Amino acid sequence: MPRCNDALAGMPLAMAYVPWQPAFNDTFPLCRALQNGTIFPELCKPFCGRRGGCR
Repeated sequence: MPRCNDALAGMPLAMAYVPWQPAFNDTFPLCRALQNGTIFPELCKPFCGRRGGCR
C-alpha cells in the first residue's frame, strides 16, 4: 500500500552524469593488463606506500 505523505513518490531514483572521455590509443598486452587491473596505461595508478610517497 503506497504512503500518501511520501515527498519522493514518483521521482526517479537517480540520474547519472558521465562525461565523455577521449579514446585511449595504446593498451597493455593482456597478461600485463590482468596484473594491473586495467588495459589502459593512463588508468594504471599503483599504490606507492603511505601518504602517496614511494618507499
